[in-house]
Amino acid sequence: MAVVAAVDGEQIPDRVAAVGADLATQYGEELIVVHVMPQDTYESRADTDQTSRVGYLTGTGTNYGSTNETSYSIDEARRDAAGVARDVLEQTVDDLPESVSFVGRVGETVGEVLEVADEHDPSYLVIGGRKRTPVGKAVFGSATQSFLLNATAPVVTVMTEE
Repeated sequence: MAVVAAVDGEQIPDRVAAVGADLATQYGEELIVVHVMPQDTYESRADTDQTSRVGYLTGTGTNYGSTNETSYSIDEARRDAAGVARDVLEQTVDDLPESVSFVGRVGETVGEVLEVADEHDPSYLVIGGRKRTPVGKAVFGSATQSFLLNATAPVVTVMTEE
């Protein structure tokens, strides 16, 4: 079994990564850290030569890497997203769990993370959440709610401290 932790690359240290690492260590399971590059970010890098040669920063300063190629492939995007997952975990946790892997995906976050979870049948899926008003949830939707309603594994929701 495994623990899947979905990091967004927007916070370092990341409480989701820390809780995922703690659970994996406590239960002696593999930690799978997943980061999803948004489709629009991938498309903007793939469509523009200028942005494909320099890194694309996330909110924390971790980046999707740079390339000397004139095109940006989906495989490069997945590799870069996995690199963000690695950066977030390594900059959050001092002692890494014994078994760790990093998964990078491109697309819609909830669907991609749930697909990774389905592939690995984790003991826990660890996600982040934000406090919102009921009106905010109705207008903007809630990724956290989508995870809770659609995940087949127990979901551990780590609320941000904001």
